[in-house]
Formats: sequence, C-alpha cells, structure tokens
Amino acid sequence: MPAKSMLGSIIVGAICSVLIMSGLLYFIGPMLLPGLTEQDTDLQDKYDDLLDLYNDLLNKTLVLQYKYQEWNSHAYVTEYDLVYQKMNDTELSITIQENSRLFITFSSMAKLWLSYFFTGYAAYSIALVVEGIGNRTYWVTHLDARPTGGWQLDITQNLNIDYLTGPLSAGTYNITMYWKSIYDSTEYSYLSVAHSNYFNTRSFMVQELKSL
Repeated sequence: MPAKSMLGSIIVGAICSVLIMSGLLYFIGPMLLPGLTEQDTDLQDKYDDLLDLYNDLLNKTLVLQYKYQEWNSHAYVTEYDLVYQKMNDTELSITIQENSRLFITFSSMAKLWLSYFFTGYAAYSIALVVEGIGNRTYWVTHLDARPTGGWQLDITQNLNIDYLTGPLSAGTYNITMYWKSIYDSTEYSYLSVAHSNYFNTRSFMVQELKSL
C-alpha cells in the first residue's frame, strides 16, 4: 500500500476512535460521573468539532497509487514532421478504480536545434495525451528576425506539462506523448528530448487520486 494511502487510513482510524469514545463519554458520562452534567455543553461542542474534522478529512483527496517511469533514449521531431506522431518510448499504462482521477506530469530537458543559416520561425507542438480522455498541449517556439543567419543555435529549456483529469471509470488508461512541427521554414531545425550522453532523461509521474 502506498505510504500516503496508509497514512490516510491511520488518520481516519484515529479520528473514528476519538469520535466513538467522545460519543460514549457524552451519553454515559453523566451516569458514571454525576458532576459531569454541568460540562455537557462544552463536551458537545468538542464532539461537534471532531465531527467537522472527520467530515473535512473525508472530502480530502488522497493518492491511492502512483507510477513513475523515465527514459534516456534520444527522441526528436524535425520541422518536416507536420503531422502528430508518438514520441518514441514514452508511454505508460495505469489501472484505476471507479471515480478516480489521474494527475500526470511529463518532465524533460528539451533542445531546439537551428541550422547555421536559419532565419525566421520555428514552432513545435507537444501534447500529453490520455487516450480516449483528453490532452494538454505545450508549444516550443523561436523567432529569428535577422535577415541572414550566421551561426548554429542550440536552445535548451525545461519542459513540464501537467494534466489533471476529471473522475474516470474503472479500467486501464494509456498515457503517451505526441508531437509535431507547426511550421516548415526554409532552413532546417529539430526539437529533441533526452540525451543519454549528457544524462538527460524524460519522465512520467502518474498519480491516482480519490476521496476517502
């Protein structure tokens, strides 16, 4: 059992025990300790506070499970790839319960490479997709307004794409990355993620979220 789920169970169990003991004390306390009657109002207030805390806890979201995977194989898309394609080796499946949600994070170091004579506009679209459910899309762009080129450019940046789904039916869901070039310029460019020679990786963190 995941640590957060276990922690949630322990907290709920402790609060339930306190509620039961408080309830018993409220109803049988006056018989066992006659002088307790004068404190009934204060005891009821404390019991109500515990009940409110318990109800708040029930409404909080817990992590039922999580899956993490990373890859260091080189993946790239060029400016000629104008139709969405799957990112190589970047896919993960997870099986969840009824009415759970998924919180997904894709992370990577990305490099935009521009050829020596590049001028104009380079643009790439990257989509985090839960197949059959939806997606979140991120763009990487660069505009070079010089009339002529003059040097090769390597532009790096951190990519972090998050996606929180709505409640889902029980079952297995496939999560993957798609990407494409948005614009075909006159000079060559490409976008890449993960470089094993430099110890860069790309990764998925997927969490199943559910109320207690």
